[in-house]
Amino acid sequence: MTSSSSATDALSVADLGKSFGAVQALKDVTLSFRYGEVTALLGENGAGKSTLIRLCSGEHQPTTGKVAIDGQVRELPNPLAATALGIAVVHQEPQLVSAMTIAENIFLARLGGNAAVAAHRPGALAREARALLAEISLSGAFADLSMKCAGLSAAERQLVEIARALAAKPKVLFLDEPNSSLTRRETDRLFGIVRLLREQSVAVVLVSHRLGEVYEISDRVIVMRDGSKVGEGTVGDLPKTQAIRLMAGDRLVEQTARDEAAAREIDPKAVPVLRVRGASGIAFSDVDIDIHAGEIVGMAGLVGSGRTEIVRGVLGADPLYSGSIELNGDPVRFRTLRDAVKHGISFISEERRTSVFYGHDIGFNLTSNVLGRFGRLGFFSQRRRMRFAQERADRVGVKAESVATPIRALSGGNQQKVLLARALASNPSLLILDEPTRGVDVRTKAEMYALIRNLAHVEGLAVWFISSEMDEILHLADRVMVVREGRIVDNIAKGPQAAQVVASALGEKAEDAVAFFGRQERGEAH
Repeated sequence: MTSSSSATDALSVADLGKSFGAVQALKDVTLSFRYGEVTALLGENGAGKSTLIRLCSGEHQPTTGKVAIDGQVRELPNPLAATALGIAVVHQEPQLVSAMTIAENIFLARLGGNAAVAAHRPGALAREARALLAEISLSGAFADLSMKCAGLSAAERQLVEIARALAAKPKVLFLDEPNSSLTRRETDRLFGIVRLLREQSVAVVLVSHRLGEVYEISDRVIVMRDGSKVGEGTVGDLPKTQAIRLMAGDRLVEQTARDEAAAREIDPKAVPVLRVRGASGIAFSDVDIDIHAGEIVGMAGLVGSGRTEIVRGVLGADPLYSGSIELNGDPVRFRTLRDAVKHGISFISEERRTSVFYGHDIGFNLTSNVLGRFGRLGFFSQRRRMRFAQERADRVGVKAESVATPIRALSGGNQQKVLLARALASNPSLLILDEPTRGVDVRTKAEMYALIRNLAHVEGLAVWFISSEMDEILHLADRVMVVREGRIVDNIAKGPQAAQVVASALGEKAEDAVAFFGRQERGEAH
């Protein structure tokens, strides 16, 4: 289906193409983004979404085709020219100046990056920033607007990036994975802003791999694959299942069905890999946990329920006030996270940006926890390290020419695979994953789910994962531990309905819980 420009089109492109040498990243794309509509731009990593946004925002120049704003063909030589014409982009990784304050970062375009200018009027900038935040329903998001951005959490940094984009009063706002670092509560707040912008006739373009939320907020869906537009329609005309097929083709559906390996039969009398009794710590109390070899245990609960705190307390990253821990039947007490790793536990945190060494190659990132195994008699073997890294990268399906490739050149999904390979490099008996597929496209999710199932159900690894995505919990877990107010309130066996898990997490009726949690697909069974 081909879009045609009209009076309601804020931005349109015609026959747009972009080549990088011999690689054609975008091919003859024609589409439009309309005033007062939220358009979801969907596709796997490498589908051409980011290239399209860069062409529409002046970061790159098209090889072929035209970009029109308000129906008038425009040259966009750089991002400043695009901003002047009303185009704003919120990037997945916030591009803030850490040494500057929240208020300064919000009005960075006006300051030109000159902190000295802002130093003469910090109070005025803070007042303007506070007024803007009130206008876009972000009052109270930050206690102190004079705080340096270096001290902000990932979610707070993302909110600053959003506020900065809106400070320019854009006609067209591109949101590239804007909530990959946000909690559900913060996502609800973001979607409130999006609805407000829609009422103000802003054209909003949302790029996200969290399809449940996409269909919750969007009016229209455009699907891209291999640099081309392959589908377009309203959310009613183009349901999620059809969008997934368009994104990845029938091969993904077939692969998912093929990889739904049956869970191992767990002997309840067998010694658990991890056994926790009566554990209490920061924000949780009286927690009992059993996780067996070959079992995938999901931990569900609302943000703030204590899920991550339980993991951190068990692993020694935070103090454990009371309780006992056994690993493979032996009593242990971890004093630090490094101590837990030495005992055979691998942990991948939800913050990818704090776990990846962006200045190094894949090989360094993959082997950073096991460098000792490549030294003999005082000599370090770089060749053995890189061979080991290549074998491990191939095992988890990292898509790169070699492990000498800088990790910064990889997509977010492939970076996540490298972190998984690093976690497996030490041959752990227990793998703990916190939000394992945050910001990952549907194909990479399916590949990671298949890999995790194989690790548990075939190789016998014990897996414990936390996820805020109900789809992920239901797809992957053999058993679901539900956390509410710092306690495990339920253990639900394989095949739970979403309503069961959500109701248990909230302590509400199932139908009320599903409406509150907001993660179900408008009545579609999953």
